[in-house]
Amino acid sequence: MLPVSPSTLRSRYVVITALTWLPQGISMAAMLLLMADRGMDLVTIGILFTLQSIVVTALELPTGGFSDVIGRRGVLVVSALVGLAGFAWMAFAHQVWEFVAVAVLRGIARALSTGPAEAWYVDAVHADDPAGDIRTGLAFGQTATGIALGVGTLVGGSMPFILPTIGPLEPLATPMALSALLYLGLLASVLTGMTEPARRGPTPTVGALMRDVPATIGAGVKLGFGRRALAQLLMTFAVLGFALNAVELLTPGWLEVLVGDAESAAAVYGMVTALGFVASAVGSLLTPLVARMFGGNAHLTAMVGTVFAGAGMASMFISGYLAASEGVIVIAIGYGLLFLGLGVRGPVQSELVHHEVAANQRATVVSIQSLLMQASGAVSSLTIPWLVAVWSVPGTWLLSGVALAASAVLFKRPSPQPRPVTV
Repeated sequence: MLPVSPSTLRSRYVVITALTWLPQGISMAAMLLLMADRGMDLVTIGILFTLQSIVVTALELPTGGFSDVIGRRGVLVVSALVGLAGFAWMAFAHQVWEFVAVAVLRGIARALSTGPAEAWYVDAVHADDPAGDIRTGLAFGQTATGIALGVGTLVGGSMPFILPTIGPLEPLATPMALSALLYLGLLASVLTGMTEPARRGPTPTVGALMRDVPATIGAGVKLGFGRRALAQLLMTFAVLGFALNAVELLTPGWLEVLVGDAESAAAVYGMVTALGFVASAVGSLLTPLVARMFGGNAHLTAMVGTVFAGAGMASMFISGYLAASEGVIVIAIGYGLLFLGLGVRGPVQSELVHHEVAANQRATVVSIQSLLMQASGAVSSLTIPWLVAVWSVPGTWLLSGVALAASAVLFKRPSPQPRPVTV
């Protein structure tokens, strides 16, 4: 295998990362509206999202082991093929059982796509130079993710508004078809760009990997909740998962109520979501400045970002008392404030977590973070429709925003444990 320059590795990683997230962005604005248009009520949609979260949660920890069996390129190839099948089926699905199958396929694709590309890039750079710079490439990868999601939501949101019915594809289904086609681009990039060295040593079997899952989960729980400081930090991800799901699950339908039709709602939601991604990026850039305002205190910076985000989400409650255009503006402002605050808290949140664990524990802790977000998302997918039924969509945003703001207390530095006195 010919050596590959660091710049080429970086470019390949950025392209693969962008193509991994672009289909998600393109489908985001229209997906819930498509499901509702095909007869799914909010409770059914919540159950489908719960199922997808359960699938992702179940596969989150074994994914790293799958890389040992079929390689990181193999994992991403499977992810791309399963993702293609999921979105292609969604474009034509009409029955509940079909959407159940789609939820399972999308959950598998999402779980398998988490991590292999980044791990491949880091190992590929260090294989040539153990001290090689990876920070620039990883930063470019994060930027590519944000751009892909932002551009994707704008494109996917505008497609139903611009395009007519194309054969059997009604306008709301066209973003799903495009997302499926984009997985072909990801597949080609992975097959041609991700070159892996031959692996040495014994290769574990899938059966042995699955038998180790309970022990892996048990070790992860013991690590994550064995110390109060780390447990507090990890619980912030659970609250965040609930709040984000409340936004993603309810915003498209409420925008449809405000603007009057699904196609226009998809276009508006695409713009609002893109605004959120931009606000998150700006918040991340502002983190060092905000931290300096509080004397470099990471705990206090995270608390301020969390309260700001919760207040932004809670402000969306006002949209329930305004006319269409004013309501949309309030939602856009609330969305921007929510993600601006989360952008400020994100880097210091990661910093605080990494300070609590050793280097060989970081991968497990990252998996626990994802597990908590997926698990709380699954719970919220079942409880949010009930909250909407007993109160309203804006009322659910108010409660979720207050809960998110209140979770800032979890960033408070725990008091040091007193040492036992020897007499």
